[in-house]
Amino acid sequence: MDILVFDHSYHKLKIRGLQSPVDVLTFEGREQLSTPFRYDIQFTSTDKAITPELVLMQDGAFSLTAPPVQGM
Repeated sequence: MDILVFDHSYHKLKIRGLQSPVDVLTFEGREQLSTPFRYDIQFTSTDKAITPELVLMQDGAFSLTAPPVQGM
């Protein structure tokens, strides 16, 4: 029997070189004119072997998705 896995997370984080799945806990973004934007993202993972060197200053992709509208 196939097991269905549902992902209800509306925030996705992918870090280059990291194969382990991560769940976004919190994030804060800062943007200003003529200043590079910055996002501070806290995440959790079941992989206890993730070290700061594996994730800090690495290229990544962070995406936000709106939750589905109920009753429509």
